[in-house]
Amino acid sequence: MSQILKSQSALRTSRAGGLPRTLPTWAFVVGVLVLTAAVWAALQPSVPYLGHDEAVYAAKARSWLTGAPSAQWGPHRAPGLPALGFVALAVHESVASVRVVGLLLALLAFALFCWAATGLLGPARGIVAALLVLSGPGFLRRIPEFLTDIGTAGLLAGAAYCLLRAQEGGAVPARRAGPHRAGGRDRWVPAAAGFALGAFYLRYGALAGILALALAAVVAWGPRAWLARWRGLLGAAALLAVGLAPHLVAAERVTGSRVGMVRASVGAGHPEGLGGLLTYVRMFPVKLAGPWGGVVMAAGLVAGMLAAWRLARRRPRPEDTRTVFVVLAAVALVVSLGLAAHGEPRFVFLSVFLLTLAGVAVLAEWAGARARLLLGALAAGAVATMPVTGLLVARGLHDVTSQRKSLVAAAAELAVQSGGVVGHSTGFAVPTRRCVVVTGYQPEVGWYSGCATASLEQVRSGELPPNAPVSYLVFARGRDQLPPARVRRLAADRSVRVVELPAVGSLGAGRLLTVGGTPSRTPARG
Repeated sequence: MSQILKSQSALRTSRAGGLPRTLPTWAFVVGVLVLTAAVWAALQPSVPYLGHDEAVYAAKARSWLTGAPSAQWGPHRAPGLPALGFVALAVHESVASVRVVGLLLALLAFALFCWAATGLLGPARGIVAALLVLSGPGFLRRIPEFLTDIGTAGLLAGAAYCLLRAQEGGAVPARRAGPHRAGGRDRWVPAAAGFALGAFYLRYGALAGILALALAAVVAWGPRAWLARWRGLLGAAALLAVGLAPHLVAAERVTGSRVGMVRASVGAGHPEGLGGLLTYVRMFPVKLAGPWGGVVMAAGLVAGMLAAWRLARRRPRPEDTRTVFVVLAAVALVVSLGLAAHGEPRFVFLSVFLLTLAGVAVLAEWAGARARLLLGALAAGAVATMPVTGLLVARGLHDVTSQRKSLVAAAAELAVQSGGVVGHSTGFAVPTRRCVVVTGYQPEVGWYSGCATASLEQVRSGELPPNAPVSYLVFARGRDQLPPARVRRLAADRSVRVVELPAVGSLGAGRLLTVGGTPSRTPARG
């Protein structure tokens, strides 16, 4: 009899889309996280140097730690990532330290992806969804970097899951009803606000995702359903008021407006009108999620349209409201960011995850009795194509790395001239003398040289520090730079020391032209 009961229990688990009892869900989650760490480690040699945005955050963290200059930091950037970088650099001053922060954020994100996906779809479907997201070229491209995008997407995925739980309760409908269960649901609303706060302080651009989730939640369940959660709404409002108070104070002090930093973040997105949205349309779905994930995302879109149609005709299925919420939030985020910023895959990682959720659910439903076979094929395909996609991503990074190699070599020479010692890709310089370098690659050169940086616009407006030697970095194939002849005219009667740089990397041969002390507030002509 006990064997029969065990067989029936296993059968029920199988029909629910669960994983075999011999392999608990946590083991599969650990497997996803181990695979994430393996991807991070495998791609590190392809991106050994910090890129533009990475260097901005890392240089700000170092500035807080040592007082060294930062580069191109503005009020549009949230303080969360440099705060984490500050802790990492306090432990060890190196590129590897801040890159480990990126790894930890990726692990957090995929832990939250697994938590949300398995909670909504069941263990088997949830793990498959997480694997599909991980295998996408967009995620593989950004996993090895010290950036905010993946961590922000994970936190917003946590917020989306909490909103669903607030309206639906558990993934499997509970037998218990009444005030106790309603109160339990109310607690999920402040939890969603907590995830949203974390995402906001990590990246101000997360506000677009927060608004997309809020809009989709109101449309899917209606205002009355949320007013019924009034206790939770009050708790969320209190949490947001307390959590946002430091930001509002800082924004008022820095920009003169409580919404100044958010407004600056919107302006920094370089909007292209419909151009950003068209970019996402051209990317969809393969360039965002790969061949397997692309098919699943497309299925998720179809599922959202069918669910909306059934709801409009008042013939809904139990899962239709959830599907509309997930798909509408994903689409609203893509549309809003496509209109407000230039299109990049990393900006819409949350949409990739949400559409993948919807797609896995509907494909398993359509497969019926063959759902387990389909899920196994999707998981195997995601894992099997991951090395190929990673190889293609690594090859695509060759030109980027070659350019950064030129910048690191030039920064090493700057450090030597300023009495410092550069740590190549494993550290940074600490000059013993004050140095200023004019370059079109401010964050990268500033990070690796330890010097203050200035742009061509600052030269033209006379905003360079007075009485300090200024070095002009000029490459054969560089951007935003003054020709050597123009530098000599700017120097007037001051001495100019020229150091020829070898042709390292794709920027070609370079020159470092160092001018003696500059007069105060003397605008440059031309």
